[in-house]
Amino acid sequence: MFWKKSGVIVLLCALLLLFTACSKDEAASGGSTDKKQSATLTVWIHPYVSDELKSKQNEVFKEMGERFKKEYPNVKVKFEEIPWANREQKILTALAAKQGPDVFYLIPDMMAQFADKGVLAPIDDLLGDYGKDDFDKTSLEAVTYKDKMYGLPLLKEVQTYFYNTKILKELGGDPNHLPQTWDEFNALAEKAVKKGYYARNYEGGNTPNATLYPYVWQAGGQVITDDGKIAINKSDAVKGFELVNNWYKNKMIPKDSINTIDHLPLFLEGKSLAYWGTGASLATMKEKGFKDYAIGSPLKNKEIATFGTTGMFVVSGNSENKKLAAQLVKSMTSTESLKAFNKLTKYVPPRKSAASIYNEDKDMKILTEYAKYAKPGVIHPVSRSVMPQIQAKLQEMMQGKKTPQQAADSAAKAIQEEMNK
Repeated sequence: MFWKKSGVIVLLCALLLLFTACSKDEAASGGSTDKKQSATLTVWIHPYVSDELKSKQNEVFKEMGERFKKEYPNVKVKFEEIPWANREQKILTALAAKQGPDVFYLIPDMMAQFADKGVLAPIDDLLGDYGKDDFDKTSLEAVTYKDKMYGLPLLKEVQTYFYNTKILKELGGDPNHLPQTWDEFNALAEKAVKKGYYARNYEGGNTPNATLYPYVWQAGGQVITDDGKIAINKSDAVKGFELVNNWYKNKMIPKDSINTIDHLPLFLEGKSLAYWGTGASLATMKEKGFKDYAIGSPLKNKEIATFGTTGMFVVSGNSENKKLAAQLVKSMTSTESLKAFNKLTKYVPPRKSAASIYNEDKDMKILTEYAKYAKPGVIHPVSRSVMPQIQAKLQEMMQGKKTPQQAADSAAKAIQEEMNK
């Protein structure tokens, strides 16, 4: 009887050990995803390129789907493109109705909002080995919220200065020694105005990510601190408002800077010393045959900083195939996938192993280097919803209705009201 009981106990212990080992193996591999599983996974994407390159973008995503199908032959991947306009509301509406895609594209400030609403699936435990050390640190920080990872990076953007070298030389500047600080830039800007040029573009109709936050960060300020405190009206942050205000008052930026969304034509027409843009701006310059440019770094007051989003693919909390969807995200952000996508779109690949796509492209190598200064925005649940209010306060300042401090205080009040909802 004793031996029978002992045998049962031994058997139960063995089964328990086996179960524990299997559980650990599943956790390590992201769960036991059946390679023969049948499913249809829907992915919502956007137009990341111009209409002229749309067919090439379609080919890139088609190849991503085919690459995944080699590993999961019974899975159909459907790519559906939705426009950038109103995408946030479209996605949230679909997810609230328990519909929508299995996988979709997000940026960090939207991720925080979506995660707080509970419509995203954390993917830390679903992925298994995804080559963590191959992603740069800032990219992974940008897809993490409250210690949970919600996506894998597809692209990194970086905003910086492009200078018209002809105008620069006319002003006594040197293309090999471009401005590094606010003071150095503003000194050139004053000369540009005296010669009848604008110093730079300022597209006030765009979000504060491009129109305000870089200057707040460069001054050593913050919009919302990491622990959720409002800081946009603190002394360092207000310096960002003051910089923009001075540019506008001193006619260093065009009169329509308050609400325009596109000043690139002014730069291409030789009317502006500098253009604050991205790799996409660079691609347009080259398409237009514009060659008289030099790429400068983001500026520094207290620190060097700029805005540059990290685009990611995330898994819907509604997906019936979350593990499978996470594996698709991993496949779509593999080295091969990132090389093809970023080479076409002229973004910076977040994997180190994909950086070689720009070995022969000196301009994109420069932007890749500057990406280390790029912050992905304000990662907080209210960051997207308060953008229109902050933009409005900034515009009121430029119109002379508020001082920089008053605009910053009003922005802080708007953020607090949104947090209180």
